[in-house]
This record gives sequence, C-alpha cells and structure tokens, in this order.
Amino acid sequence: MIPLQKIGSFVLDRWPDNFFAETEQVAFCPANVPPGIDFSNDPLLQGRLFSYLDTQLSRLGGPNFAQIPVNAPKCPFANFQRDGHMQMQVPKGRVGYEPSSLDPKTPRADAATGFRSYAERFSDDTKSRVRPESFADHYSQPRMFYRSQSKVEQAHMASALVFELSKVQTEHVRTAMVSHLLVIDTDLGKRVAKGLGMAELPEPARNAQPVRDLAPSPALRLIDRMRATLEGRCVAILLDDDSNAQSVNALRKAIEAQKASVKIIAPKIGGARLSDGSHCKADAQLAGAPSAQFDAVASVLTMEAGARLSKDGAAQDWFRDAFGHLKAIAACKATHQILAAAGIKPDDGVFDPKDTKQFVEAAQGRFWKREPEVRTLA
Repeated sequence: MIPLQKIGSFVLDRWPDNFFAETEQVAFCPANVPPGIDFSNDPLLQGRLFSYLDTQLSRLGGPNFAQIPVNAPKCPFANFQRDGHMQMQVPKGRVGYEPSSLDPKTPRADAATGFRSYAERFSDDTKSRVRPESFADHYSQPRMFYRSQSKVEQAHMASALVFELSKVQTEHVRTAMVSHLLVIDTDLGKRVAKGLGMAELPEPARNAQPVRDLAPSPALRLIDRMRATLEGRCVAILLDDDSNAQSVNALRKAIEAQKASVKIIAPKIGGARLSDGSHCKADAQLAGAPSAQFDAVASVLTMEAGARLSKDGAAQDWFRDAFGHLKAIAACKATHQILAAAGIKPDDGVFDPKDTKQFVEAAQGRFWKREPEVRTLA
C-alpha cells in the first residue's frame, strides 16, 4: 500500500489511473491560494505569480485549464470567466461582468467577506490594496481626447457611437451611456442623443472627481496631420477591350513615379486588348475587387464599354463605394455614364484621366468636404 499523504488539496493514496489526465495536466500555480493566505514580498514568488499562469495558458491550451478535472476546485465558486478556448461549462444569461443592471442576481464582489490582503507593516507604512483618488477621474482624459480631434474626426466618433448604441436593445443602457458622454463633452452627448432619437437629454452622470479641462493635444489627431504622399499606396485602373493604351500607360507611369503600386481591374480576369493591339493582364476581376481595397481609382473605357458597364451593378457599386469613401476618381468621358447610372454627381474630386498630375496629387488624401453629401453624420 502507498502511504496516505496530502499535498495541498491532493490526496496521494494510489498510483494514477491515467497519467496524462491525472498528472501531466496538473497546473501547479502559486497564484491559487485559499482565503486567508496572501503573497509575501519574495521577488522569486512575485515573478512566478505571473510566469506560472502564463505557462499554464500555453502548456494546457487556453484560459480554462482550471476546468480540467485534475485542476477543478471541489468547493462551489463563482466568477465571470466565460467562453475562451476549451470552455467546458455552459454559462447562462447575458451578463459576464459586475456590477450589472441587467441582472442584479449575479455574483458581486464583497468588501466585507471577500479576500483582503494582509496589512503587513513596514518601517514607514503599511502594505494595502488601495487606489489613488485620481483613479476615480473617468472623464478628464476622454474629454481631452475628444476635444483634441479635428471636426471631421469628432463627427466620426459621434456617428460611431450612434451606430454602436443603436444596436443596444436595452433603453436604459443607451440612456446611461449618453449620460456619461454629456460629462465628457456636452456637444458630444447632445449629438449622440440626437442621433439616437432621444426625446430628451438624461441628467449627466455623477462624477466622483472634478473633470479637468486638459489642454488639447494635436498629436492625437490623424486627418490633418497625415503626410501628403502616394508612396506605398495602391491605385486601381479599370479598363476593358480597346481602352486607350496611351492613357492607361500614362496613368501607370505617373502613379508608379510616386512609388505607389497599380492594380489593373477588368470585367474579365483574363484582362483586355488595348487600343494599340497589346494585351493587358488583369490583377483582378471587377466584381471580385471592391474599390474599398484601393486608395484611389481610375477608369479608361471606350464609349461602348462605358454604356455596357453602366448597366452592371458591380461597376456601379465599384464607383459608388469609391465616391462614398471620399477617394479621388479619374473618370474618362465614357466612365461618366457609369457615374450617372450610380447616382454620382461629380465634384472636384473627379478628374479627367489625361490630367495625371492633378489626379496623382489628389490621390494622396481624401475629399472630406464630400462627406456630408454622401452620408448623415451625427
């Protein structure tokens, strides 16, 4: 008989029935301690508190290694560790966090009966688990971030909040979010509330610490700080049989001179025969290469090809998306048939392909002033 021995919660009274299931997958982790036991200041232990957990995540395949029978606790427990790789349990309900207004019956942290760190005395102070008062300032930095953005970026943020909150089915959650936004910036809160169709504004959320008006930081912006360059970008050229070879080659040369790449798009993946009799290979077929993939688009077509493609939904979408994403478009006379069919009213971001200099220069950025014409912003 093997003498009875206890190590932690393990009882060693027999040889393993299955070495892999009962021994190989054991996750010894010094971070797992029973209530009343705390961690010392030993530097080796402090390092292992991280490294052992990190090891178990990789050695045992994911965050749910505590559900492997040999590692599973024998006493009841409650936490919000849901989903993840190798999840063996089936948590129910919508809530995976606390506190939650959606389900007040979920487990809650308890300051009275929960775990308390040992208040070890030092020569000048006592070790304790505390948060600085500044931790309660949840709004100063978001306020600075929002106010540091350009007008376009602020509109994008407000519109993104409207888009995401419109998916939230619980009204009081939407209301609570707007109450926080009103503290961050009154204009932002009002814009989002209007975008959500709220009849009246909620009261701003109560802030535990005064909200500071920090100086805006231009470094947090993107749009008006971007370097005007085409280097490293990609421009698509749409062509078809009998497209003007001289125009296609001139566009390619001008784009590549700016260290950008060119992708040839055609209605057929086999490419097209150009006006000079040469064959131009296609990098992608029109229906399978959305214009969202490219930084700018150009089109060189015959009148016959333009008329035919103006009845093609893929061609209409190709230009409609490029226009809607505020990109520069080089459109020959024949291509304007497609633009008209797509409901696009050309603006100063639509160029003649022969004007390669202006098109290449415009392709270095976006036409932000076009945006109010193509979408509703908050």
